[in-house]
Amino acid sequence: MIRRGLLSLMASLPDVTAQAMARLPCREDPASKEADVSLVSTSALVTGERTGRSLDHLRPLIVIVPAADPHLFETATRHPADGYLMQAELSAPALQDAIAQVRQGRLAVPDTVAAYLLGRSRGDEPVLLPQLQRLSSRGAEVLSLLVTGASNKEIAHSTGMSVHGVKRHVSALLGQFHSPSRVHLVSLLLQSGAIRADGLPAAPTPKVPAQRP
Repeated sequence: MIRRGLLSLMASLPDVTAQAMARLPCREDPASKEADVSLVSTSALVTGERTGRSLDHLRPLIVIVPAADPHLFETATRHPADGYLMQAELSAPALQDAIAQVRQGRLAVPDTVAAYLLGRSRGDEPVLLPQLQRLSSRGAEVLSLLVTGASNKEIAHSTGMSVHGVKRHVSALLGQFHSPSRVHLVSLLLQSGAIRADGLPAAPTPKVPAQRP
């Protein structure tokens, strides 16, 4: 389904010809030598790992990340790549921009992936902290209650909103964090360490001052 969607998007782009591959092409495959840019999913990266197949011959390479999940980010970024696209943000303009950037020798990195890479390099903030900090006060309130397992009715009762209003906020949160369901969103937040099971933000890790010689 994703492959067909990508082909449909690419068909709408000027001066772009796309070819779908049912499997990862080997180095000797003519298709891998003819392509200007290759797009692969994180599952294809895992397949390459399991079979011991290098993807270096597919460069420049754009990796499609299905969701803002720390495990998926880790899988996507431990391989050399020239760009990333979040599956939930796939559109003809986004695809065209990413392809143009990597063909020009630049990196195409969405904010979500950039935040993960920066947080990992510093080792001092949860992966999703930047997204949490951008939430409105009402959105943060709904998210905190969502993490505790509260239903829409319970959230509505606690916040004074209508159930319909709560549904709108939950839907917006799912879109912002690229999650297919509220269960996935809660699991994502807890695994990232950005928020506690009681719905409160996780305490930041204290920084140890550098020792001077």
